[in-house]
Amino acid sequence: MGSSAKKKREKKSDFKKTKLKVGKARPKNTNATDTSLAAKSIILKQQSLSETSRDATALFHHNLSLVSSSNAKQRENALQYLTTACVTAGKEGLPQSAGAIVAKAQPYLLDGDKNVRQQVLKLLKALPAGEIGPLDQILLYTKAGMVHLADDIKLFSLDVMDWLLHTNAEAVMACPGGWMKTLRTFQNLLSWHGGQMANGAVANGKWSATKTASNKLGSNKLLVHQLGTLANLLAIGLTAPPVDPLAAAKRAAQRFPLHQLDAHLVSKKSNPFAYLNLFGAVRDVESEVYDDADERIAVFRELGLLETFSEGAREAKKEAGEVGRAASGVEKALRLAEVG
Repeated sequence: MGSSAKKKREKKSDFKKTKLKVGKARPKNTNATDTSLAAKSIILKQQSLSETSRDATALFHHNLSLVSSSNAKQRENALQYLTTACVTAGKEGLPQSAGAIVAKAQPYLLDGDKNVRQQVLKLLKALPAGEIGPLDQILLYTKAGMVHLADDIKLFSLDVMDWLLHTNAEAVMACPGGWMKTLRTFQNLLSWHGGQMANGAVANGKWSATKTASNKLGSNKLLVHQLGTLANLLAIGLTAPPVDPLAAAKRAAQRFPLHQLDAHLVSKKSNPFAYLNLFGAVRDVESEVYDDADERIAVFRELGLLETFSEGAREAKKEAGEVGRAASGVEKALRLAEVG
């Protein structure tokens, strides 16, 4: 009985409310943690998070390194910063040369992210056209994009090609293979392989029809763009620069009493004696540089591309609408080779 009564009293004490007297301190908890300790403080020389205090050159180099980031958004932001820096550059110029910036950004002309590709093109347009340097690699990436599996990259690469022809047409033609290899790329894209004979007839009566692009980007949109860019390339490559009829007389007057000075100067062509084939190297027609419009017309005819492209343009004209109009532009450009 005694133990049972004791247990009942202990249970009641658990539910008994303690009456606190006014002014009496609250008893300390037996399981309280001592937080009176103090850690050593860390003092930084510079704690500002604003970018205004950072060196502009260091920030430029930092963003240039971020162009190769694995994150697409980071690449886009870095390219945006570089574009803004190029546009707002004053007399001091850029911390890096235009050629170094192009070398870093040009591989991303084939980037899978649309915004990154567009930003690369904006960056290229912001750079001075005369300071970009050789266009061999840009042209290589552009032609690789033109034969890409993704249609949006194909369309974008045609935009890049249009920009190159508009701003650096002579530099494009001065690239090894800039004339013939680019034409071969368009020939493969359009499937213009007619097997032309010397008289212009189609071999074996067969002709590979022009590919029609019908996809989610819009019916024939890609084909129209390809034909338009090809017409632009042909018009630039087959057109000789305008000749001043009074240029010879002006030069003679300026150089008097010297006579036939041009014959004694270094040639402006990259390889003026290539036709002699002095070292017996095998001629690579497609990889050669054709500086002169007459040379480009001659090789264009020699390889039978005039007949092939003419037949392809006639086949494409049979399609009504935008494709036919674009093919008419190609035919108009081809007349320059016929007249030449």
